[in-house]
Amino acid sequence: MIYKIKESLELRLNLSYIAIQGLYWMIVCCTISLGSAYLSNRGYSTVGIGALFAIAYLIASILQQLISIETDKSSRFNVLDVLAVLGAVLAVDLLFAVNTDAKGFGTGFTFLIAAMIATIMQPFLNALNFHIEKYDIKMNYGVARASGSFFFFIMSLLAGNLMKSISEKAAPVLGLIVTILFIANVFWIFKELKSTGKDLAKDYDPFQAANDSSFDILDSDSIKLFIEKYKMFFIFLIGLMGFYFGHVLINNFLYQITVNVGGDEADTGGLLAMQAIVELPAMIFFTWLKDRFGSKLLLAFSAVFYFVKIFATTIATSVGMLYFSMIFQALAFAVFIPASVHFVDEIMSEKDAVKGQSFVTVAMTLSNLLSSLLGGILIRIIGVTASLWFGTVVTLCGVVVSIYGLVKIKQK
Repeated sequence: MIYKIKESLELRLNLSYIAIQGLYWMIVCCTISLGSAYLSNRGYSTVGIGALFAIAYLIASILQQLISIETDKSSRFNVLDVLAVLGAVLAVDLLFAVNTDAKGFGTGFTFLIAAMIATIMQPFLNALNFHIEKYDIKMNYGVARASGSFFFFIMSLLAGNLMKSISEKAAPVLGLIVTILFIANVFWIFKELKSTGKDLAKDYDPFQAANDSSFDILDSDSIKLFIEKYKMFFIFLIGLMGFYFGHVLINNFLYQITVNVGGDEADTGGLLAMQAIVELPAMIFFTWLKDRFGSKLLLAFSAVFYFVKIFATTIATSVGMLYFSMIFQALAFAVFIPASVHFVDEIMSEKDAVKGQSFVTVAMTLSNLLSSLLGGILIRIIGVTASLWFGTVVTLCGVVVSIYGLVKIKQK
């Protein structure tokens, strides 16, 4: 096995990409997923936590576009450079986070920066797969992404238990360690690609197709024409915002939900781990599922199970019941993410699909913002259980609207 790794550049790059995906999702666990537990233990209210999440997501969505445009224009730097710089900034930020006081400006600010950078990284990390393929290297993205969920599973258990037994600062400390390893892996991949002797005239950019299509999401005339052409698709997006609302509510305030039924940081980590591990089957076998049932049916199926998940979470009265509710992640989020990409490609032309995928991202971002802000406020005013019931109703409405849109949409 060691000989094969030493002799095969393709195998080494695939293993490096698997590692970098795993390290990235460990970063996400430490900087975003355990964010509510970290901030709560440092004295922040749910309103403050929700606001910090919302601001981080909003700034990240803007910077993703700006960075991608500059990457597309430049011949001096590529997606590896972007990941290296983002990783370096994140490492410095987490170093400061480790040395912050409890409920101070530094705690909130360093969390915001960390969550923002982790969010920005994702499309560029996915783009790295295609960047490597431009060197005539065959990549297995599905295995790498599935490994991300497995590494997330490990970090959730480790960080959750250390936060309970030692300190909430375990999250930024572990985040710093894996970020340093992430940066090292970026440089390793750069070295491996350089050894091929190939010099790409133009490097892959995650939003290159969007830039090439001359589509401006702020162009009102372009948006109006697109909506008229795909009315039912936008009905589906309205529904998406509804059923994704409950998903974000659970993820961003999982610590508060866990405490509400008698749990703690270790239980929160365990629940996050459960979510991650049950995602693996759907991710590994998604191609088979798509070929057998079609993306449209899978999207409707996932929407229903978003409702089932939040309903099971809402009626949970113990940590054990919360664990049961997390099982439905396998039939909701794990199916929805890949199905949404394939679905857009199935109902639109190649040029329109770029725009369609942009609108899916916008709808998810808006849902993130609304759920983060409203969730924090509602939990503060009416409590966890009532807020979950509110999220359940919103999710159910979203499911009904989205399925109506899906039924009316015709394949291209």
